[in-house]
Amino acid sequence: MTTPERLAAELRALRAAAGLTLRELSLEVHVSDSSLSRYFSGQALPPWPVVAALADLGGGDHTELRRLWEGAQRERRRSRWPAPAAPPEWRMGLIGVAALMAASGAAGWLLAHRFPGCSREAFPLAPELRPAAR
Repeated sequence: MTTPERLAAELRALRAAAGLTLRELSLEVHVSDSSLSRYFSGQALPPWPVVAALADLGGGDHTELRRLWEGAQRERRRSRWPAPAAPPEWRMGLIGVAALMAASGAAGWLLAHRFPGCSREAFPLAPELRPAAR
C-alpha cells in the first residue's frame, strides 16, 4: 500500500472514530464534503490543517499523521513529474531529416558563394522551363 493510500485509510478511520456524517465533518473542518470525499478515497491529498482537524475530531496521533502526510506529499510530488522519456523514434527521424535539409541548404549556399560562376546566368533554364514573358 502506498503512503497516500495509507493516509487515506487513516483519515477514514478518523472519520469513523468521530462518528460524524460527511456533511457534519465538512462543517467542523470547514472543507466541502466533496473535498473530504476525495481525501477519504485517496484521490486528493488534503492540506495539513484538515488532517490535524480530523485528528482532533477522531482522536488521532498528530505525530504519526504528520509523518504519513509528509510521506504522501513526497510520493505524490515524485509521481507527478516522472523522469523524462526518450523521444520516439519517428521524432528522431524527423530531426535527422531537418538536419539533413539544413546541411544541404548550407552546402548549396556555400557552393554558390565559393564558385560564383555556377549561377543561373551561366546555366540558363531550358526554354520550356522559363517563366512566361510579361
